[in-house]
Amino acid sequence: MSTKKRVCVIAAREPLLRRAAALDLEVLSVQSPQEFRSLPAGLADSVTTLVLDYHDRDLLVETVGALHAARPLDGVFTVYEEALLPTAHLVDALGLPGASYETVKLLTDKWAMREHLREAGVGTVAAALGRGEADLAAFGAEHGYPFVAKPVAGSASLGVFRVDAADEVPSVAGRLREVGLDLFLMEEFLDGHEISVDGISFHGRYVMLAVCDKITGEGFIEFGHSLPTALDADRLGAVEELVASFLECVGLTEGLSHVEVKLTAAGPKIVEGHNRRGGDRLNTMADAVYGVDLEELGLAWAAGAAEELPAAPPARCGTAVRFFTAERGVVREVLGADEVRAHPQVLELHVNFPVGRSVPRLRWSLDRAGYVVVRADTAAEALALGQDLASRIRLVVDPADPDRAADDASHRELIGELDQAGRLGYRTS
Repeated sequence: MSTKKRVCVIAAREPLLRRAAALDLEVLSVQSPQEFRSLPAGLADSVTTLVLDYHDRDLLVETVGALHAARPLDGVFTVYEEALLPTAHLVDALGLPGASYETVKLLTDKWAMREHLREAGVGTVAAALGRGEADLAAFGAEHGYPFVAKPVAGSASLGVFRVDAADEVPSVAGRLREVGLDLFLMEEFLDGHEISVDGISFHGRYVMLAVCDKITGEGFIEFGHSLPTALDADRLGAVEELVASFLECVGLTEGLSHVEVKLTAAGPKIVEGHNRRGGDRLNTMADAVYGVDLEELGLAWAAGAAEELPAAPPARCGTAVRFFTAERGVVREVLGADEVRAHPQVLELHVNFPVGRSVPRLRWSLDRAGYVVVRADTAAEALALGQDLASRIRLVVDPADPDRAADDASHRELIGELDQAGRLGYRTS
């Protein structure tokens, strides 16, 4: 009988399954029909794949539960937003270590999270649910301007709008309707520098690992991150204390966490949190700076095979990711990518829209044209280098007619798809 640790991974892509193989784990991989891809022969030997709709809670629990009863699993794991709630269902149903459904629902439902934090007195931020122009106007009158209107759940800066003054309320209400957000969350605008905080908890003991400085642009879209942060020890201490209190408050006492924080004049404030590692290539950056692969660490933790870290290792370099954009239209040529890819300090380069693909209007993070990740002696040097290299990449496009109605229809369709997957709206199942 095999003595390998056995873990169920939901929505796994090939890179994560390769990490599991490197850890010598036996993997039960659950993928939707849309996600399923055949694995290379060498990798398929250590992976058993189930193809099913993992958003069907009863089907997921019944199928994986039967396999668990026959050969027990050591853990369940995912790093993907769309699979967090299904993973939590399995954690609860099978009695395995990890974040409970109650905790993950708090993290994926921003209104529930705000209410929970308010009742506990942790990082309180004014917030309310809204359904139209009258609610926007009432929130502005009570809490002042600017404020933010955004989906109750979701990610990647999708459908986020800033309301700067009372005369902007009608236009923002119209934009919310155009993208299909009949129910939305209103929050006071947190003015200050934004950071992201990745860490891991071992039986309630929180270890802060990677604190990134963010660069954001119009529509709150993120255009860059640098690591390690430039914050001094005192401000880092305040951030760590707030994040640890937040995680304890929502019940996230085990495994990976990614928390976004604004450094306001009144001190650090929680923007949102997740029970996964951060996106936007933060895993690559943390590995380069600290020698910590967050995905591998989280996977090992889920399988019960991770050694507890006493603290974050010392930084050994600086890294940054810079995103670049392109004009709307069909890509005819990509210039500069080969030159940038050959640069000795480039860790990753990716162009999201190759020749022949259509570049959409920039509405959220997935509309960015691509990114470059670089390494340097310091974070500041990496950020400057990344900005320079990103500026050398140019997508030559055949311009498209600026059809905003078509873009908004596409946006509504996307929101509908995410809502069906439980990533937006006010779902409880």
